[in-house]
Amino acid sequence: MIVIAGHIKTDPTKVEDLHKALSALKGPTLQEEGCIDYHFAIDDPAAGTILVYERWASQDALTAHLSAPHVGTLLGDWGDKVEMDVTKFDAVNPRGLMD
Repeated sequence: MIVIAGHIKTDPTKVEDLHKALSALKGPTLQEEGCIDYHFAIDDPAAGTILVYERWASQDALTAHLSAPHVGTLLGDWGDKVEMDVTKFDAVNPRGLMD
């Protein structure tokens, strides 16, 4: 399993618009093969940060997602307006909180 976690930062005056754009991808992305979780939340409006959390069944599923047209459109629209501090983790042995 692949876990993506971190923050996306934009101009604070644009954080709501970015959140809406990212949230619009949630429905279609959750339908993609291998998508387990796909979430975005405004973390600090004054700083313009959005929290990112995704889980993918495999690297192949994530790669397919990143190649999808709707992702390309979002990146084209926002790529030069954001800074990303996002990490990809390979969750080899995931466990429940109480394990």
